Amino acid sequence: MVVRLLGALLVLFATGSTGYTIARSLGERVALLAQIESLLQYLITEIDYGLTPFPQALERSGRSLGPAITGFCSRILSDLEEGKPLRLAWEQGVAALVALTPLQPQDGEPLLVLGPVLGLSDRQDQLRHLKLAWEHLHYAQREAELEAQKKQKLWRYTGLLSGLVIVLLLI
Repeated sequence: MVVRLLGALLVLFATGSTGYTIARSLGERVALLAQIESLLQYLITEIDYGLTPFPQALERSGRSLGPAITGFCSRILSDLEEGKPLRLAWEQGVAALVALTPLQPQDGEPLLVLGPVLGLSDRQDQLRHLKLAWEHLHYAQREAELEAQKKQKLWRYTGLLSGLVIVLLLI
């Protein structure tokens, strides 16, 4: 009897924690999109008002944001120091950011569009592309927020209730 009870609790814990993990990743995606928006806003400010070259602007901007964005900026800067072109370093950094975080592939698309433009065009063109990418990410962040509001509670309950169903079937 004790073994059955421990098994039931283990199943409930496993399915419940799975549901909570999925729900948490939805919230982390929203927060990460907001941090990327902040990064782009910092870059716009640095390039427009500070007249800062892109690598220095990226270094300054990346320091104050979360660990994922700091790692993203650090990776790009280290690739640049190794002699890689900015476009390649940017694209590899975006690919790594999407792969290592709860971001979805479509979240990285506005950033990938920036790769061919950054560092190669004049200041006004870079600013225009950065603002356009910011708008796309802002829209994606609002959509992710709505999705998280709808689905977080669903995943939490689904995890717990599926565990309860499994326990009831096994008893």
